[in-house]
This record gives sequence, C-alpha cells and structure tokens, in this order.
Amino acid sequence: MGSIVTWYNGFLNDTELIHRIVIWVGTVFPIYVFVVTSKFTFKVIGKEIYEKKWLILKVVLVAAILTPLIAAGIVKVFTIPLVLGGIMLIAAIAVGDPFDLVDAHGKKGSLLMASAIMIVLVLLMPLTVPIWMGIFSQWFPLHLAASPEGVFTKVAVVALVPMLAGLLFRQFLPKVTDVLEKILHWYFKVSAILLVIIFIAGSIGKIINVFSVNGIIAMIIMTSITIISGYYAAKGAERKDRISISLACSLGNMAAVFFIAYHAYPELEKNSDFLITVFGWVVLRWIIIWIWYFIMKYRVEKKGEVLVKD
Repeated sequence: MGSIVTWYNGFLNDTELIHRIVIWVGTVFPIYVFVVTSKFTFKVIGKEIYEKKWLILKVVLVAAILTPLIAAGIVKVFTIPLVLGGIMLIAAIAVGDPFDLVDAHGKKGSLLMASAIMIVLVLLMPLTVPIWMGIFSQWFPLHLAASPEGVFTKVAVVALVPMLAGLLFRQFLPKVTDVLEKILHWYFKVSAILLVIIFIAGSIGKIINVFSVNGIIAMIIMTSITIISGYYAAKGAERKDRISISLACSLGNMAAVFFIAYHAYPELEKNSDFLITVFGWVVLRWIIIWIWYFIMKYRVEKKGEVLVKD
C-alpha cells in the first residue's frame, strides 16, 4: 500500500504530466457537447428557443442573477477554504456548463432544452461575467483579473464551438455525423472513466481534508438551493425540461473555473493540488445532484409516474 501511495504522490507531482492531463480534460467535454448537439438541426434548436423564450428568460434570471447572489451569500456567511470559495464563485458566474448536458442525459432530462439553455447562457457571458467579476472583486480578496472577452473565448471553445459544429454536421452531413457520433461517444466514455480512476482518490481526499465540514455544508446548501430554484422556476413545463433547467441553474462550468483561475494565477496550471481540488468540487456537486435526483425520482414514482429519457 505504501508503494502505491508513493507512486501516486510522485505522479501528482509531475508538473508536465499534469499539464498534459489538463489539456486532455479540455477535450473531453467539448466532444460530448458535439455528440449531444449533433442530434439536432438549427431549425429544431431555434424552434425550441423561440417557443420557450419566456421559460428560458426565467432560467437566465435564476442562473445569471440569483445563483451568483446565493453563492456570494453562502461564501460570506460560511467560513470555508478560500480556494473552495473561489471555485464556487467562479462557477456561479460563468454559466453555460457542458456538464449540464451530461447530467441532463443521465438524469432523464431534456437534451434539447439543455442545449438551448447552454447556447443562450454562453452568448450572454460577455455581459454577465464582467459585471459579476467587478462586484465580487469588491466583496472578496480573490483578485480574479481575467478579461470577460477571454472568459467568453475560452468557454466558447469548449461549449459554443462544438455545439455549432454538431448542428452543422447534422444539418449538412447526417450520415457522416451518425458514424462520428458513435466514435466520439466512445472517446468520451473511455476518457471519463480513466479520469475518474486517476483522480477519484485524490478528489475524495480533498473533499475530506481541504473542504472541511463547513465547505461541504456550504456546497450542499448552495447546490440544493439552486437546483430547487431552477426546478420551481420551470413550474408548469414538462418534467424533462424541469430537470434540465434545475441542473442549468446549479453550480457549473469547470472549463471557466480553470481558465479564470489560471489567468489570475498562472502558476496553478501545472499545480496538481488545484486540479484535484476542482475535481473534488465536481465530485461533490455530482454526489449532491444524484441525491436530489433519487429524491425526485422517488416522489415521482410514488405518484405512479416514471421518468423517461430523451
């Protein structure tokens, strides 16, 4: 056991290897975005946005205004590690998360609604991010001096570009898209499994040793409030839409967290501690979401209904 721990610590201290893994992580979710959105055409996505514009407006208000305020309040009230507070604040302001597509698919939400919301939220980033970064810089000692244009560009690369590529391929090369979708879906699955194997032990260690009890409680409260806010903001919509909307309103965007943090603190780019801390936040958020999913599924089944995947 000791030799395994020693090897693992040596692996995490290899800065060049960690840098390559960061690059690898940067490919995984854009590919999944392409896989999901390649199921739709521009007409289908455009129709979804137009027909549900008032519902999507409510989502924007919750995700772009309420979620950052909730995050700021919780970080202010709870005594939590600065790094976790920074991750929570960045995730709260940089909405439009590729993880929402993964979660929507896994929780039997609407992939169409999740994709439509992501497009709208990512396009709003140049407006929302600088406003919130300016506000947070006055409230917290984080010095997150990343330009809004840079944030938008980085997130667009991992969300908007593959999304548009998926729509274009489906529109003009449907047969090629069917084959490409299967290949890339397998790439995503294999990569996701390998990344979990590599970082799960370190992530759990960070949750236990770094986040502290206060940090875990803060994450539970933050994620729960935003999930519930999104779910009830979509009251009256189909349940699949409500699932996707609740996920879109919760903490998100690992890509934006990495970019803003690396821009403000360049030394973090080859720092395995920060990388694993972000994965710890991802794992904890994932656990909280799954708990809420099972609670909701139990309530639905108790009424004699079932959740049906897209």
